[in-house]
Amino acid sequence: MATTRGRLVQVNQVIIDQVDYFEPDGYTRVVGLVIGDLTYEVFFDNLLQPWPMIDGTTVTDAAVRSGNIYFNEVPGSPGFYNVRFRPNALGYWRVLINYAAGTQIMGQDYDVVASVPVAETGLRASFTRPCN
Repeated sequence: MATTRGRLVQVNQVIIDQVDYFEPDGYTRVVGLVIGDLTYEVFFDNLLQPWPMIDGTTVTDAAVRSGNIYFNEVPGSPGFYNVRFRPNALGYWRVLINYAAGTQIMGQDYDVVASVPVAETGLRASFTRPCN
C-alpha cells in the first residue's frame, strides 16, 4: 500500500509530519517500529540526498537541523510515528519511508518556497509641522 500527499512550506521551516503503518488487517497500527525496520530516501529537486535518518525521540523541534531526517514513535501514542526535517533550499522535496516487512510506503512531498515578507496593514498616522 502506498500513500502520498503534498504540502506548501517555507524554506528553513521545521517540517513536522506523521507516517502510518498498519498490520495486514489494514486497521491495526504497527507498534514499536525503529529506524532499523525502515528504509528511506530523501530527494531535493529529484536528486537523492545523503541525509541520514536518526532517532528523534529526545530531539526538540527547535533542535531539528538540516541534513537529517528525525524519526520516532510519538510518546504515549503507540503506532503513531513522527517524522521531522528542515529543508534548507527552495524547490521540490520528497521523503519516502518504506516499511518493507509490511509492504507499505509512505511518500510525502513538499514545495518549499521563500518566506513571505510581512507587509504593513492598516492606517498610518503622519503629522507634519506647519511652515512659518
